[in-house]
Amino acid sequence: MKNDESSLARVARRIDQVAIWSGRLTCWLLVPLVLGLSYEVAARYLFNAPTSWAYDLTFMLYGTFFMLGAAFALQRKGHVRTDMYYDRWPVRKQASVDLFCYVVFFLPFLYVLIVTGGQYFYKAWTINETFVSSSWQPLTWPFKLAVPVAGVLLLIQGIAEVLRCVVALQTGAWPDRREPSEVQV
Repeated sequence: MKNDESSLARVARRIDQVAIWSGRLTCWLLVPLVLGLSYEVAARYLFNAPTSWAYDLTFMLYGTFFMLGAAFALQRKGHVRTDMYYDRWPVRKQASVDLFCYVVFFLPFLYVLIVTGGQYFYKAWTINETFVSSSWQPLTWPFKLAVPVAGVLLLIQGIAEVLRCVVALQTGAWPDRREPSEVQV
């Protein structure tokens, strides 16, 4: 840790640990996803006996993986940005645009995601909703729980990004802004 690092930058780096931890945990969803897909391919093409559950399982796991991995992607700067313009701007202009976008677009979107996702989850949980289009009819609430949880994880990481913007506006330099390949997971 740098001696000249601001307290806001230190808080942002501590908050990053939530996204890193959730990313490490979420990556384990790939194991059953790959196993389910592999089983389905073998059953379908080697034994001519397709399953009724593999598509649903992979659909739910991939959706959950995608949602829960969003905070990790934000922490690693993995989301889409028009870098051909952004990289040419001074740091303070980058921070101003980022801060504006976080406050005006990102945070209100997260409010809707958390509240609406929470309502969908709660309804599915209270009525033990199942996927009626599936022959094995798995419960939907574990899948729907991923939506508000992803919103909360994104909110936490969004706070870290807002703090970084404030530090960049104050100092004219991004605090600890390293490329994802330079940061250990």
